[in-house]
Amino acid sequence: MRSQWVDIAKGIAISAVVLFHISYSFPNLKLLPVTALFGYAWHVPVFFLIGGFFIKEEKLVRPVSFIRGKIKSLYRLLLYFYIPAVLLHNVLLDIGWYDTTTDYGGKFMSYWSATQTLKELVLAICLAGREPMLGAMWFVYVLFIALCGFSLVSWSLQKITKGGQKYEWTRLIVLLGLCILSCTASHLYGFTIPRFSNAITAMWLIYCGYKLKNQVHWNFMNPYICCLSVMILYHSATILGGVSLNGNDYNDTMSLTITSVAALYVICFVSQRIEYTAIGKFMAKCGKDSFYIMGLHFVGFKIGTYILAYFGIHRNLATLTAPAGNSFLLLVFYWLLAITFSLCFMALFRKVKKIVVFRFLRK
Repeated sequence: MRSQWVDIAKGIAISAVVLFHISYSFPNLKLLPVTALFGYAWHVPVFFLIGGFFIKEEKLVRPVSFIRGKIKSLYRLLLYFYIPAVLLHNVLLDIGWYDTTTDYGGKFMSYWSATQTLKELVLAICLAGREPMLGAMWFVYVLFIALCGFSLVSWSLQKITKGGQKYEWTRLIVLLGLCILSCTASHLYGFTIPRFSNAITAMWLIYCGYKLKNQVHWNFMNPYICCLSVMILYHSATILGGVSLNGNDYNDTMSLTITSVAALYVICFVSQRIEYTAIGKFMAKCGKDSFYIMGLHFVGFKIGTYILAYFGIHRNLATLTAPAGNSFLLLVFYWLLAITFSLCFMALFRKVKKIVVFRFLRK
C-alpha cells in the first residue's frame, strides 16, 4: 500500500536535488552551511534509504523474478529517456543546449558520427551512459545496480547460511564490510569504479532503509528522536559538510549512515505532519513523479532560460545547471519552473498516451 508521507519525503528529496542543480551563490557560513544542511549532506542518501522501504524479503531472495521486476520498473524507463537523449545529441549542439567549450563534469561536447552515436547507445544500454542532459540519472543506474546486487547477495547468503539469525547477521556484516571497502578504496587510494563503487555504498543504504522500515518498524513520529536527529544532522553538516555519492565521495561509512538516517527521520517526521496540507499534497505529487523530475528538470532549466530571454534577461543557454547567479528571484524561478515543467510534461504525456491507446483499442 502506497503511503503518501513516503511520497512527500521523496518529494522533499527531489526538490533539494533540483535546487542544488541551480548555479546560485548560496551563503555558506561556518555555523550555517546552507548547501550541506538543505541538500548535499542528505538528499541522495535519503533516496537510497527510502528505496529499501517497500522491499519484501520473500521477493528479494528470488533474484531472477526480483531483477526482472526492476528491469521493467527502472531499467526500461531509464532507456526511454536515455536513447532519445543520445540520438538527439547533435541536435542539442545545433540548438545551443550544449556547446563545445563548456566543461560538463569533465566532459566536452563534440558532434558525433553515426559510429560514435552507436557506441554511446551501447554504453547507455550497458549502464554506462553519460549524456549531460540526463546527468542526474546516474542515480537510477546506481539504484538499479544496487537493488540487483542486494538481491544477489541476500539470495547467496541465505543459501549458504540456511536462513535465520545467522543469515541476518552475516548479511549485515557482508554489506557493511563491502561499503567500508568501497569507501576506503575511494577515500584513501582514489580507486573508484563509476557506477560500481557507489552502487556498493547504495546497497548498504538500501539495506539500512529496509531494516528500519520493515524489521525495526520505525514510524518516524517520535518528536524527541526527531530533535536528536536535527542535532545530529546539523552537527554533521557543520563539521563534515556534504557528500557526493555520484563520485562515491564521503568521509566514512559510519558518519554517512548516521547522518543519512538522522536526515531521513527528520524528513519523514515533517512529511507526516504536512501530509494533508496543500504543500504536502504538492510534495507527494513530486515524490510520485520523482523519477521524471530527475530526468526532465535540466530541460526545464532550458525552458526557463528561453522565457527569460523573451523578457530581455539573457543567460547562457549552454550551461547544464540553471544560471541564476546572485539572484534569489531567479533561483526560485528556475526551481519552480523545472519541477512544474516536469510534472506538466508527464501529465500531458500520460493524457496523450491514454487517448492514443483508447483509440487504438477501439479499432
